[in-house]
Amino acid sequence: MLTVDGGEENGIEGPFRRGEFIHRHTRPWTASVHALLVGLRSHGFTNAPLSAGYDAVWEKVSFLPGTTGDLDECEDMRSETALRSAASLLRRYHDCTALFLSEMAAWQEWQMSSRRPIEVICHGDFAPYNVVLNEGAVTGIIDFETAHPGPRGWDLAYALYRWAPLSTGIAAESLGGLDTQTRRARIFLDAYGLEAARRPALPDMIIERLDALVGFMEGEAARGVEKYRGDLLDGHDRVYRNDIGYISENREKIIAGLVG
Repeated sequence: MLTVDGGEENGIEGPFRRGEFIHRHTRPWTASVHALLVGLRSHGFTNAPLSAGYDAVWEKVSFLPGTTGDLDECEDMRSETALRSAASLLRRYHDCTALFLSEMAAWQEWQMSSRRPIEVICHGDFAPYNVVLNEGAVTGIIDFETAHPGPRGWDLAYALYRWAPLSTGIAAESLGGLDTQTRRARIFLDAYGLEAARRPALPDMIIERLDALVGFMEGEAARGVEKYRGDLLDGHDRVYRNDIGYISENREKIIAGLVG
């Protein structure tokens, strides 16, 4: 059986689908992620996988049907409909997690460190490759492995980086150029409903978020985690550092575009 990551079921770390469920190896933070999924469903959020339990080796969640993919490879994911619906769904997700933050206090082990102030449970990687499209609109969120408590802006910062995208490394010509990227970032924030007063802080928060991501990758690679060693060998850290420079250089223009 092929996995979601394109490998084979036996001997592969990545998740794989079997029937209507996605299976992946249990991790130290699995219990926290499943508590989050249970909390979402019990508070009326139906756009995330259902927890189907876990043991010492495997965890299992329901499969969400739909199309997924990155902006470069999926034309439908680049549409304004996808952009707006993604932002609206992220807002509903954040608002839902805010309803049961106190219930999540007992779950303190997450893959990513908690950030203060704690306002929501951040998804941690709200990118096109972690949502599903149906009829052109984003209808579901998948892969909660990097979820962790934190401020809304921390999650929004990375979402903008991926969805605008505020990056020099994008291959799709239609998404090149700062003007286009800033316009898309503003559309995303408008659809999310973020107040104008909170927007000027986002470019610096994106920089901080990317810097933290590079530090996390380097730390995991130093611990011998093969995935992150491979990412560093492939130059992922250089991409993030280049984009930190790009955002820093254009900070004032980005802020002006976000606020309007």
